[in-house]
Amino acid sequence: MDNQNYESESIKKESNNKIFIIVICLFIFVIMVIGISMAAFTYTRESNNNVNTISTGNIYLNYAENSNGINITDAYPINDEAGRVLTDENYYFDFTVEASITGDVVADYEISAEKLENSTLGNDEVKLYLEKMVDNEYEEVMAPKHFTPLTESTDLGTMAGAMLLDSGSFDKSSNVKYRLRMWVDENTVVGDLQKTFGVTVSVKAKVDLDD
Repeated sequence: MDNQNYESESIKKESNNKIFIIVICLFIFVIMVIGISMAAFTYTRESNNNVNTISTGNIYLNYAENSNGINITDAYPINDEAGRVLTDENYYFDFTVEASITGDVVADYEISAEKLENSTLGNDEVKLYLEKMVDNEYEEVMAPKHFTPLTESTDLGTMAGAMLLDSGSFDKSSNVKYRLRMWVDENTVVGDLQKTFGVTVSVKAKVDLDD
């Protein structure tokens, strides 16, 4: 009879031990799941012996018009002096690069012009000229220049074949207003055939998380 009681108590203890081990394992599993879930929503890094929470920003292109570039058709050749001050809406294009930054990050950006496939004027027959707004006035960013395609893509993603117009960076929410002008180079020989040249403007950006 004593042996039976002893065996019964041993079975109970062994069972209780198993239950305790299972509870501990479940507790550890729950902690692991919570930890993984938190890691999915918060990214931290060490910088200057401090731990910082990083929130990435974004950068986008806001157009002042419905189109996203310039397309010139049947334009007469003009010199750079006249091209710099063109006021016809067909020959200039206003756009704004805006950045919405959250956290301690730097957003680097590049502005490029991509030639339309149906363009019939040569690259050396057109001039592009870029200005940006500084203290409520436009200042020259890129002097009048023939369309000059990149021979290879940049680190920020501007593709080979596009023309790099400007680059910059944001470390806080801000915006930069640009004005792009384009005209037919004064040395271009105008024939009887209709010729066109068009570009679209695009922005490539990258958020730098390194100090």
